[in-house]
Amino acid sequence: MSVLSKHFASAWNCFPSISFDETLNMGSCARLKEDSYEQPINGIDSAIRYAIENKVKELKLDIVGRQKFKFQAHYNLPMKVFSAHSIAVLSLKGFMLEPPQNLTLNCPSIKELNLEKCKGMQVLKISGEKLKILVIELCQGLDKVEIDASNLESFSFGGGAHSSCRINLVTCKSLKYLSLRNAQVTDEWIKHEVAQFLRLEVLKLVYCRLLENFHVSNSNLKTVELRNCFKLQKIEIYARSLNTFAYGGDLKPSQVIIYSPCVHAKLSLSADRGLSDHWYTNLREFLACFDHCKELEIDCDMDVALIVPINVRKNLLAPLYDLNYLKLVTEQKPENINDLVDGLMWLAPRLSKLSFISNCQEKSLKFEYDKARTIEDDLDCCKLRPIKCWRHSIRKVTMGNFDDCENMILEKFLAESALRLEATSREGNACAEV
Repeated sequence: MSVLSKHFASAWNCFPSISFDETLNMGSCARLKEDSYEQPINGIDSAIRYAIENKVKELKLDIVGRQKFKFQAHYNLPMKVFSAHSIAVLSLKGFMLEPPQNLTLNCPSIKELNLEKCKGMQVLKISGEKLKILVIELCQGLDKVEIDASNLESFSFGGGAHSSCRINLVTCKSLKYLSLRNAQVTDEWIKHEVAQFLRLEVLKLVYCRLLENFHVSNSNLKTVELRNCFKLQKIEIYARSLNTFAYGGDLKPSQVIIYSPCVHAKLSLSADRGLSDHWYTNLREFLACFDHCKELEIDCDMDVALIVPINVRKNLLAPLYDLNYLKLVTEQKPENINDLVDGLMWLAPRLSKLSFISNCQEKSLKFEYDKARTIEDDLDCCKLRPIKCWRHSIRKVTMGNFDDCENMILEKFLAESALRLEATSREGNACAEV
């Protein structure tokens, strides 16, 4: 307590644990970093008054109590902190308005505002000329959020599972980052509002249950992420700067159109437990939408869901013929590496690289092809097909980071399956002729 004044000792004694930045001094109170309250919270006003009087720049107040203090998990929202001229970063967790009401917050000096688990706000209006970052997370009861902040660059909203909150960002022309979870976002809102955010680089939508036809046109967009928007039927993105598209959910979107020359797609797929021919047909149609991607990453909860059965392949064309790099993310080591390689190579028969990532470890196969030689007399499986399978023209395979047993299994499999294979090698070792 050597850095604290006697004046503040009474407030200190109200709290069993209160932490300050180690550089705090009475001459220049620059930061009140973290407060933890486990006793009755009647001293919070003293802490707020102290922060304002001493021109604290960053204030974080978290009064969501531990289990034995759940009865006091909320406290009336301290309105005076929003107009304090010294506070640039403000984080409030566990405050409330009683009774619930509409709230207008004018934040003239705040640059970053975080509201988490704050209750009692029905319509929340926030304005601030200096506001650049705004986060609203799990604030129950919100029906509408209106933001008037022309310099706002980042906005994140996370509603509860049953949230139907509407978002108004019309004046936020400087937005670069927009993340919405469990928000009432419609097709029309996306189509017309997002186009107005000319500086927008990142758009993330999660559990937005009203979306059916996602259409966005924004030349500055670099990342689009859509996860668990269960009614989605169509995805259409016009963004020449787009380099990352992430999708999580089922195979429901029947049409995915992405106009971007070098997009890296990341798909997180939940497979049907009873894998039917219909599942694999839908998988083929869905993956075909990503044939033009520079790189495709697939995270699937079941490896077998990506291995199209032989009898189903006979009626389908490979969906990813032009794909160069395929990456598979799995939680555990595949049961049958040969079947998995064969299945993935059927999906994408002209890969330059195939990677497997499990437990933060990457294993890879790199392929070189012989494009000049004829394949007229090759396998019966492809004689009448316009697109030949992967077995016909692979000349060399380089294996990286597999263990010795996996290397031997793969070498044997490739030697027996690839018609024109001349050599296999392990990264860092000499080639072995076939």
